[in-house]
Formats: sequence, structure tokens, C-alpha cells
Amino acid sequence: MTPKPFPVIAVTGSRLLRAELRTVEQQAGYEFEYADSVPQGRRYASRRPLIVIGSDLVARFRNRLACRGIVVVASVNPPDARVWVHAERVGATYVIVLPTASSWLVHHLLRDLP
Repeated sequence: MTPKPFPVIAVTGSRLLRAELRTVEQQAGYEFEYADSVPQGRRYASRRPLIVIGSDLVARFRNRLACRGIVVVASVNPPDARVWVHAERVGATYVIVLPTASSWLVHHLLRDLP
């Protein structure tokens, strides 16, 4: 029997980003778990279908994340070059800016996640 996957986790200390992610949750009817530290964000990462890392904390992740789905780095402002470097290091598939990419994230949640 396959273990039940854990919910999507969003790792950020940014109140603005959390507010944008809560809007996405409401639109998709999907509930995220929130963490404001790297150790909390890594917890059960291999069983998460999606990990959203805020651009405010992505630099604190030192290694690639073992996620069963995808890793997304999210920001409320256009990311600078350093965010892209950190995103590549953690294995992020996408770097998005909210609220601009909200509909993309909602679509991904509805289409690809259990």
C-alpha cells in the first residue's frame, strides 16, 4: 500500500507571499501546509507533491530537495539573478511571480495533484 502523500508545503516567512498563496488555495480548493524555516520545509519533502519555496528563504536551502513532485520558487516581485541560482541549486522546476502566475499555479494544482 502506497503511503498517503502529504499536502503541498509552502516555505516562506513573507506575509505578502503567504497572502497570495492563500488566494491560490481558495481558488483551487486546495489547502497548503506552511513552514517558516528550512528544517520544517524539508520535513517529509519526499512525500510532498509540490513544494513552494519563497524567494525570501530559498538561499537558506543548501542542497537539492527530494520531492515526489515539483519544486517551485515563488516571489511577489520579479526575482533577481541570485534567486535563479538558488532555484537551480534546490532543483526548482519553475520560478514564478505572484499574483501574476496565480492562475498557472491554480491550474497546476487542479490538473496535476491528487
